[in-house]
Amino acid sequence: MIEWARLKGKLVGTVLNSSSWTHSLGIIADVTRSGKRIARANHIKSPDSFIVIMHMTLDEYKVWKNWWNNECRRGVHTFAFPNINDNTGILVEYQFDPESTPSVKNTSALNLEITMNWLEA
Repeated sequence: MIEWARLKGKLVGTVLNSSSWTHSLGIIADVTRSGKRIARANHIKSPDSFIVIMHMTLDEYKVWKNWWNNECRRGVHTFAFPNINDNTGILVEYQFDPESTPSVKNTSALNLEITMNWLEA
């Protein structure tokens, strides 16, 4: 696990309120021949997923992009970030969702909006 990118001692990026997450179910449902559903406990917990939208300045983005390419190795390593779904500041281990890629939107001159999909590690 690696640290999240920092600029001048501060974490790069600000998580926006439009970020969202889903909780995984703890059941498996099977459909019988008659069409009735039978639910049973799932033996493996699948990770909760997060759609994280961050605001970054251009300077922060340059630091993040360097971190993404050289330290995180484009999603290979897990990383520590303050818990997304509360405000305690406790560091939690996340990983980039291998089925998605970060996308960047230029919202105005030197301000960018980065959308990333994360999974609990």
